[in-house]
Amino acid sequence: VPRIGIGGIMTGRDALEFILAGATAVQVGTANFIEPDAAIKVVEGIEEYVKRHRTKVSELVGAVRV
Repeated sequence: VPRIGIGGIMTGRDALEFILAGATAVQVGTANFIEPDAAIKVVEGIEEYVKRHRTKVSELVGAVRV
């Protein structure tokens, strides 16, 4: 079952938390009212993390198990 991360995503780190929990997509909503380029900054944050840790987003999906 696909999971989509929704709610409270303002930064790349927020998005990555949902991805690590199993989300294959994330939604940036209300953050756009506060900062119109919020979605771009979220993507840039994810890109920065992936480059720094030499990984791929697909490898991060669901990487944290409880």
